[in-house]
Amino acid sequence: MQFNLKNFVQRHDKFRLWAILLILVLAVVGGVLVWFTYTNTDSELTNIAYQIDPGVVESGFTAQDYNIPDSAEKVTTGIYIDRIKSISLKDNLWTVDFYVWFKWSGGIDPGQSFQVVDGSMDSKELIKNSTNGAENFSLYKVTSTITKKFDMFRFPVDTQFLTIDIMDTQNGRQALVYIPDNESSGVGPDVNVQGYYIEGLKTVEKPFYYNTTMGDPTLENTTYSQFRTGVLINREDLTFLFISLIGILIAVFAGLMSLLIMSYQGRFSLEGSAMFVGITNMVLITNLAPTGIVTLGHLITAYGLFIIALCLLESAISISYHKRGEEAFSRKLDLLTLKILAIGFIITVAALIFAAWFPYY
Repeated sequence: MQFNLKNFVQRHDKFRLWAILLILVLAVVGGVLVWFTYTNTDSELTNIAYQIDPGVVESGFTAQDYNIPDSAEKVTTGIYIDRIKSISLKDNLWTVDFYVWFKWSGGIDPGQSFQVVDGSMDSKELIKNSTNGAENFSLYKVTSTITKKFDMFRFPVDTQFLTIDIMDTQNGRQALVYIPDNESSGVGPDVNVQGYYIEGLKTVEKPFYYNTTMGDPTLENTTYSQFRTGVLINREDLTFLFISLIGILIAVFAGLMSLLIMSYQGRFSLEGSAMFVGITNMVLITNLAPTGIVTLGHLITAYGLFIIALCLLESAISISYHKRGEEAFSRKLDLLTLKILAIGFIITVAALIFAAWFPYY
């Protein structure tokens, strides 16, 4: 067979062009996904700090609004989490048993008129009510179901910040201000949430107001004192991540291994099956997360489907060269594509997990 230098150079150029194009596509798509993950993770961190940092001035208020009015009854308030009964990430609900206590010296009884914001008090039991000189004390045990918009972008490596917001229903901040009892507040040693570990508890007082008079012309937009408790829970490890993504990992592996198959009919069958498994994994992630939420699991699964789609594209290109009698070039193209896609997938998925997981540690 006579050596054709021109054909050799043309094939070599096509080979190099395909490699460069594939690397660029993977770099751009992967880079966008990693940046998207990083910015959303940073947003979740900022949101947690916004909720519980006493130095953060929330929207609609000024720094002066956080000053305690001289006219207000100062009520020392603490909380003890006794049990977290259930958490439903999909339904945006969680249920908790807790003790809450009030210490005050004026004529207002805060135990009679407190409520759990964005939640219902399924039960409220007065455990102790006493007076010691001018100081009054009351202790309540409460079971509450709370509506919570969970931060789900990092799911299934998510961190959740569970908040209990207590507010007086009758007295505005001019009359009553909660003073957090951080020294005595805490979480019971037997409190656990399956799949998570409890990192800690923090309490803070924040002003709050309803931006409406609710149609009552005699009312003003009164500012209330809100006693806010935050419980931070983190995933114990990455086990749940890999279990929930095992389908797409196997699908990508099958898609890449298909490039080693010489029979194109068998290759397309394997790649089609891999695509089906990947879509099934996407449905699984969607069913675990609240409706309409895009999560890290979705991004990794979508990237895996993208890799399988590139395998299908390469197979179509490879078979066209094979049919033209360029079997050696076709085989070389398969092996190059396999290496680039495998390395690209591993690097991008590792970067996504790093961007979502490690900023918390």
